[in-house]
Amino acid sequence: MRTVDRGFSPLDQQLRINRQGWSEQVEKQVVKLITHNSYGEAIETYEELVGISLPKTTAWEKVQKRGKKLGETGMKDAQEAAVLPKAQEIVPGTSLEPVNKGVSMDGAFVYILGEEWKEVKIGCVFEYENQQKYCYKTNEMIDVAQASQISYVAYLGGPEPLGKLLSAEAERRDYDQAQQRVTLGDGARWIWGISGEQFPTAQEVVDWYHAVDHLWTVAHLSFQDKAQRERWVKQRKTELWVGQAEQIATTIEALAQQHPDHQTELKAEAGYFRNNYRRMQYQEFREEGYPIGSGTVESGCKQLVTMRMKGPGMRWSRSGAQNMLALRAAYLSDNWDDAWNLTLAV
Repeated sequence: MRTVDRGFSPLDQQLRINRQGWSEQVEKQVVKLITHNSYGEAIETYEELVGISLPKTTAWEKVQKRGKKLGETGMKDAQEAAVLPKAQEIVPGTSLEPVNKGVSMDGAFVYILGEEWKEVKIGCVFEYENQQKYCYKTNEMIDVAQASQISYVAYLGGPEPLGKLLSAEAERRDYDQAQQRVTLGDGARWIWGISGEQFPTAQEVVDWYHAVDHLWTVAHLSFQDKAQRERWVKQRKTELWVGQAEQIATTIEALAQQHPDHQTELKAEAGYFRNNYRRMQYQEFREEGYPIGSGTVESGCKQLVTMRMKGPGMRWSRSGAQNMLALRAAYLSDNWDDAWNLTLAV
């Protein structure tokens, strides 16, 4: 005798409504809301708009399920792409696209239960073009690289998985076919490790503003007088702009000898400029049309992590954080519909 499920009709199945009363479309919108806002805010917004009460626990389960699936699919695709030749290697000499593309990387911290603060590594792929802007310092119009079409990847852990995810995203975006390519970063070694392995044809550039921040660090370690600090930084910025990072390193090493209490920190700062001097040819980079600021990925760090995952009292499990990062990266990359379809794949 056939059993009839009186609580679940064929029409429910046709509309993709499950036993909890969730259609696929409802679930998609709820998960998107929670990816953008906190659970409480998202559920409150949905209930106000639709007039339907949603259990917070059920909503959390939906987010975790979709985020896990998206993250696993993305990593699987990245692992498979890592063993395949790049498009440029398959067809050597392929005509380059008349566009410029870049990758940038940075880190942000999120609180993980039982582990405290852990670094999320974030990467982005973007297009850039030069636009004329007025420079108040020189009183003239100058070319400034502006980024657009930004997409993100993120990983809670070491640099190798992030490198594979970023490489796969760059391949999807035809990075190797771009006419001009750049890798931007703050100078961290893990960034250049990924760049050298995954993007060997790119021009590496240390973000100008981070480099200047390091000058201020040296000034505060070396001089008590504010005016003296400002004069020192102003002079070093001029040297930095014209590509004299090695000279700056020598100057800092001399300061290290004069300030034994801060010798270790100053020697480290000298090493920062000496090790990155080839990536600090800012005047040359600007003239060649390369961007010299990594605001694209820094903005991504704020949006991916700070604005959603570092609210008052927020604590994440490792898996919960990684699942949210996968969803958040897709959301900020304006790729939500395609990402959602990946979560439905068997």
